[in-house]
Amino acid sequence: MHVRSIFARLLTLAAACAASGTAPAGSTPQAGATLTMAEQPLRLIRGASLFKAANGVAVQKDDILETQAGGAQVEAGPGAILALGPRTRVRLLDLPPEGKTAEVALLQGWVKLGASPGTRALVATPALQVTLAGGSTILHAGDSLDAAFAEEGAQQAAQVDARGRSGMPLKLAAEQYTQADPAREHLSAGRPPRAFVAAMPPSFRDRLRHAPAVPNAGKVAPMKEGEAGFADVEPWLAAPLPGSRGLIARFRPRLADPAFRQQLERAFGQDPAWKAVLYPARAARPAQAALF
Repeated sequence: MHVRSIFARLLTLAAACAASGTAPAGSTPQAGATLTMAEQPLRLIRGASLFKAANGVAVQKDDILETQAGGAQVEAGPGAILALGPRTRVRLLDLPPEGKTAEVALLQGWVKLGASPGTRALVATPALQVTLAGGSTILHAGDSLDAAFAEEGAQQAAQVDARGRSGMPLKLAAEQYTQADPAREHLSAGRPPRAFVAAMPPSFRDRLRHAPAVPNAGKVAPMKEGEAGFADVEPWLAAPLPGSRGLIARFRPRLADPAFRQQLERAFGQDPAWKAVLYPARAARPAQAALF
């Protein structure tokens, strides 16, 4: 049974409208990795700075994007389309314009990723990792539920523990669902529950399509609003997501801000990785003592 019929039946039970599939299709893709559709400007954290991003802004590796009340779409050439639901926070670990990989870390909210055949894709939440090579997948993170729906194409899912270690992978056939459960050692596959379908952004029920020509695609400059505050980055520093250790060097320059440093010390001062950055003289002392 195709995903359309599954969604139609479940949404009828949930008093919602019928669903449709999600393979990337439509007009010619934009050049480069670009924010092509944003119902509202997004918050963009690039480096350690905070920006506002609108349609046409080129996105880069390691950009952090945050939607507000509206959704958005990012396109990475012909290989991948990433749709973001409202109030969603993602980090673009790898989204090259002409590459064969697409890797996204989802901290909060909803994403739908469509990948062309042969494009390897990974979406990671704090409790799940899903990989696919072609097809489309829908993931949710937060509200005590990390879940995935393999909408189209065979996929693999693995549960992730608090230290970021992934467990045994589970094969998901098209139209199968799984969710993380700390009380269980292994994931299990089944049909998506009505609550998951009802909560899903309505636009995710449609096929992902490349946006029509976006004026000045990839040439629109984001508007800088200042430097990222500790509240902007704390959840990313705490979450067991791929590439988290790289954030230490990224946000190290913000330690020059006394307020940022004080808040970080309070939250992560006992973390060995941050100790070496916060108190370099203490970290060097044992090594010096060993010389004598």
